Amino acid sequence: MKGFLQRVFTKRSETPITYDEAKEMAASPDADVRGKLAQRHDTRPEILYFLATDHDSSVRRHIAANQATPVQADVLLTDDSDDSVRGSLAEKIAHLSAGLTAHETDKLRRMTYEALDKLVRDQAVHVRQVISETLKDIADAPQPIIQQLARDAESVVSGPVLQYSPVLTEEDLLEIIEGSSGRGALSFVSRRRNVGEKLADAIAASSDKDAISHLLGNKSAQIREETLDQLIDRAPDYPEWHEPLVKRPTLTPTAAGKLARFVAENLISVLERRKDLKKDQLDAVREVVQRRIASGEFEKRDDVATDAKKIKADKEKAKPSDKAEPKSDKKGEVAEDGDEEQGEPAFEKALAMHAKKKLTDQEVAKALAANDVKFARASLAVLAGISPDAVSKVLNTHSAKGVVSLAWKAGLPADLAVKIQVKLGHVPPSQTLNPRSGNQYPLSEDDMNWQLEFFTGMATSGAR
Repeated sequence: MKGFLQRVFTKRSETPITYDEAKEMAASPDADVRGKLAQRHDTRPEILYFLATDHDSSVRRHIAANQATPVQADVLLTDDSDDSVRGSLAEKIAHLSAGLTAHETDKLRRMTYEALDKLVRDQAVHVRQVISETLKDIADAPQPIIQQLARDAESVVSGPVLQYSPVLTEEDLLEIIEGSSGRGALSFVSRRRNVGEKLADAIAASSDKDAISHLLGNKSAQIREETLDQLIDRAPDYPEWHEPLVKRPTLTPTAAGKLARFVAENLISVLERRKDLKKDQLDAVREVVQRRIASGEFEKRDDVATDAKKIKADKEKAKPSDKAEPKSDKKGEVAEDGDEEQGEPAFEKALAMHAKKKLTDQEVAKALAANDVKFARASLAVLAGISPDAVSKVLNTHSAKGVVSLAWKAGLPADLAVKIQVKLGHVPPSQTLNPRSGNQYPLSEDDMNWQLEFFTGMATSGAR
């Protein structure tokens, strides 16, 4: 017997065994011996079925993974108490499921489908996940099974088929998006290859900022120009959208100009290197950058500053009388020669508007949208009745509580305070303090007063 077992273990696939030898192995008290038998593809079906009830889970796991195991044993194992056994069975049956339907006439194929249908509803997430990973890119996977997986409550189960399965149609995906309960379904759909315009519109219309970020980063996604413009209008509030936006395969000149008003300095260079923008369009982008430099939003870069000076010099040569033209006092526009040459510095302008009762929260919101940082800061100081230095202290600490307190003191709505946190205070979106129900501020008045006293005290001591 010992010599026989050594012969089986060393050359299992090459050395056939007799039925009596297989019966002896199946009766062995050694689980390793029974496990070796459970892995053989020439083991008789009735012995494999017998081993499907073995008390050792490792033996049952080998039976579950063995393609020679009869379907009847597979059905038996769908109720196995061990998750790993059902997981091995799920992987095997999923590989065998191509072309199966819920209406199989062949008894064995119908049993295989029924076993898979049972496993796709298994209580163990791992079992369902195995099926999803196996079927995610199978073109003729059973459609009802894919539909079940796509609607699974666990993202590790639904995600693979939502992102990759060719079985899901655009109509299926739109229906899933409509019924999504915030479990990340949109993010997986947004990463599919060749997302169509309807799907892109549905994702863009959602409040799922992560899904939209993935959509913008998906270069194969077909996003309509109008949809992209709408996302750009929303983008100042979502810094994570900025990089994928400037790297979209195609951008209209209008879109590029809008992006230049608010994206970070390192992304400006990405816009400038785009091959799809003509020289005059790039010049327009650089003019916007020049205004942002003049406003003090970020430091001068040699390349931008040089280009901006060249553009200005060319204009002056072409129009000598331009110097005599009055500077624009339109909000959001900074005179090319700098703030000092404007008719009204930002703080004076805010004071003047406040005196005329025109410095409203709508004006602050417009300044934020136009990226007019100086005027927005000055407006906060005027409306809150505190010094510009104190406002700078609050904003430069990137403290969500401090910025919220400042917006409250300025009498601004709580939802606008969220934008101020991100745009002026550079608080990461994940760390912002959001309004309570009814657009109420999230901090108590005592807390906000303390915050302001702290920062105004810092500004006073710093001035001494």
